Amino acid sequence: MTDEQQALLKRLTAALAADPRVHAAWLGGSLGQDAGDAWSDVDIVVLVEEPNRPACIADYRATHPGLPPLVLSHVVYGRVLAAITPDWERFDLSFLTAGELPSQDGAALKLLLGDPALTPPPRIQVPGALQPLGPLVTEFLRVLGLAPVAVGRGEWLTMQQGVELLRHMLIDLMLIENEVPPGSRGAKRLNAFLTDDQRAWLEALPPPLAEREALIAANAALARQFLARAKPLAAKLGASWPTAFEDATRRHLKVTLSLEI
Repeated sequence: MTDEQQALLKRLTAALAADPRVHAAWLGGSLGQDAGDAWSDVDIVVLVEEPNRPACIADYRATHPGLPPLVLSHVVYGRVLAAITPDWERFDLSFLTAGELPSQDGAALKLLLGDPALTPPPRIQVPGALQPLGPLVTEFLRVLGLAPVAVGRGEWLTMQQGVELLRHMLIDLMLIENEVPPGSRGAKRLNAFLTDDQRAWLEALPPPLAEREALIAANAALARQFLARAKPLAAKLGASWPTAFEDATRRHLKVTLSLEI
């Protein structure tokens, strides 16, 4: 943790400790797991009672004694205050009730204030609790099969968006290969969850220009890579394979785009 992160955490903890509505607070996120770096935001889980939550959120959104002013403060899911200071320091305050607290993984939290007995238990990792493979394969084939629509309309910008969707699904597939459960990585972290070979392939695929041939080539490259990985993985996991849908998609692409995958 950097000096700046420590200073911000100290100010936040002092403000919460002085608030009688706060029963306990924990450092969460990557810093709470000792996996953060200089770019990590400060995530704090705050235990409050439901009647006090709206007022707590409103108070910490406003100028608060002891805390830096904010240039951005918005509320996510009605309980998480995401804030940015003028120096672009970032912090999130998740105001949770006693009923919501068990959804947190106690092993990923560090107690800042309050009774240690209030810390939720560690989350039990269920073996094989990965993103379902079947729906991912079906959605990949569906988006891939829409490429001729974009080509027929000359919608190159839309087709670029489709390529990005396919790329995201390929990354999801790689995470399943690596047995990474959903939600176990932050939105701004990916490198550590991919193998060197996976990263090298993804990084070598250039963003396609908004023109026909480059976009078709990108669709083909992503499809070949996805299917080459997904089929053996489905066999390994005992997942069903949409053979009829795959065959229909292959025929559709060959007839409309002369594309064989």
